[in-house]
Amino acid sequence: METWQGTEALILSGSPEQEVGYVANFLQAHPSVKVVCADSGTRHLAKLHCHPDLIVGDFDSSVCPDIDCERIQLVPEKDDTDTMHALQVVIDRGCTSVWIACATGGRLDHLLSNLSLCEYAWERGCTCRILDAQNELFFVDSGTVELARDDAYKYFSIIPLDYTLHGVSITGAKYPLSDASVTRSTMYTISNEVTASHAHIAIKQGRAFIIRSRDRAR
Repeated sequence: METWQGTEALILSGSPEQEVGYVANFLQAHPSVKVVCADSGTRHLAKLHCHPDLIVGDFDSSVCPDIDCERIQLVPEKDDTDTMHALQVVIDRGCTSVWIACATGGRLDHLLSNLSLCEYAWERGCTCRILDAQNELFFVDSGTVELARDDAYKYFSIIPLDYTLHGVSITGAKYPLSDASVTRSTMYTISNEVTASHAHIAIKQGRAFIIRSRDRAR
């Protein structure tokens, strides 16, 4: 099996997104990234003028295009999704940084499944981020996170995955916190803003998503 040790990977999932300019911007900023299409993620290639390194899928709801690249053909009756299988492949090949794009539109079950891949990747020692036109999402399990001030992403939010996050502290932001508890049912860590050069988030105990967001352009 080919090794991709030390490289980054971008997985194009199959959500029916029309606006993929954010993916083109990402590819421009990461020219050496490995591009992997998960099944109907191939539909985005024409708009991106991009050639994939690998296509993974069962193609039960789409047709694999005639592209000269490596392919992994899956069977439709399987336990994982095409996107999850693609993530497993790139982690097995040695990637430790993965982005997944075109993964948040369409069906809610696929949306939630795709978000959970960030936690799966973390458990395998890989950093995985979900990208779309307005958001960047990643997973944390306790510890500290530093967020640089970024005009492209005005807001950041903390979404608890465990019922309670214990010892949440936020500095360098519009709404600071000190050793607070945040629950799923009454989360109030939404739409914060970085006001210093960097914001710092500390969580003593608990798993969460951190989302950086921007408003939709009018």
